[in-house]
Amino acid sequence: MRIRPLSVPPVLLAAPLALGFALAGPAAAAPGVEPTPPESAIGDVGSHIISVVADARITDASGLAMGGTGDVLFTHQDAARSTDVYGLDGRGQTRFTVSLPTGLNEDWEDISTVRLADGGRHVYVGDLGDGFLARRQTGRTPRTRFRLVRFTEPNAQSTGAVPATGVQVHELAYSDGMRGRNAETLLVQPGAGHVFVADKTEKAGLKARLWLAKAPLATDRVNPLRPVVDSLPVQGASGGAFSPTGDRIVIRNADTAYLWWIRNGNVAKSLTDPPIEIPLPRQRQGEGVTFTADGSALVINSEGSRQPIWQVPLPGRANSDIAEPATPVGEAGQANANTTLALGIFGGGVATAAGVVLFHLWRRT
Repeated sequence: MRIRPLSVPPVLLAAPLALGFALAGPAAAAPGVEPTPPESAIGDVGSHIISVVADARITDASGLAMGGTGDVLFTHQDAARSTDVYGLDGRGQTRFTVSLPTGLNEDWEDISTVRLADGGRHVYVGDLGDGFLARRQTGRTPRTRFRLVRFTEPNAQSTGAVPATGVQVHELAYSDGMRGRNAETLLVQPGAGHVFVADKTEKAGLKARLWLAKAPLATDRVNPLRPVVDSLPVQGASGGAFSPTGDRIVIRNADTAYLWWIRNGNVAKSLTDPPIEIPLPRQRQGEGVTFTADGSALVINSEGSRQPIWQVPLPGRANSDIAEPATPVGEAGQANANTTLALGIFGGGVATAAGVVLFHLWRRT
């Protein structure tokens, strides 16, 4: 019998093989090679500008903190500048200014607002920077003493110049005695009032430490900062905040916010867990971060004149403390392999059946 060429459209020949590959799914990445994330997972999805700072006096805003009512943002100038704290409204306009005693801003770096156990709301300004340039220019030795300035949070409807009330100054010193430490992240725990400070590390691979000054803080002696976490995965930390209820902490650097859930009020233990990483929009020099009043999003600012203030929505797992059941790595890998194998076999079976049909069609011609 003479074998004649099979006269079948190429698309029909390709269909069974294509079906088999489609059912088997995409090929796995090579060992050690990270798969490319979907486009929707790259960048700051949903971030948007909510206002632009209008006050010409604010040229080097450092920290950022949300007021208790959610309609005032507190900020301040960086090192060796004024000791004014600005209350900004939703349009970026300065609603009021609180002037603190002169001489207290050697290197202001961050600000926090908090409701303490007695129900009172307070603002804390962190004079935590190393003041490197000013000290080098004046021939002074690196800092070993730092401070917090605390005052009562003004009424959100205040306007103009508002007198500072309930002012307290708390001196701080690191327990290891190291000179010239630099920090730009101040975290004051709601309710308890414990103060946490995170190092700012500049060198790649050098991780920050988290320090604690326990409440109540003294005004007549130095309050020691003691290390409670030796390795935070945040290089160049420039600001941080507790959520309004204290159930989460966020620490940011230039391009990423790192968020942790706080379990049973234990900050030190919780921050040893891997954080949730949230991409931030590009800024001139990103500095401060705070939560919205309902805790559903972050708000961030930058140094520079007339800089925009951004709102960054939080992903679901940073908004809801409900974790999906974790599947052991071995089981997950085996499950994926089994699924791919089963689908591949099924696809191969379909391809074989299609081939048989085509063969019988050919025999009849």
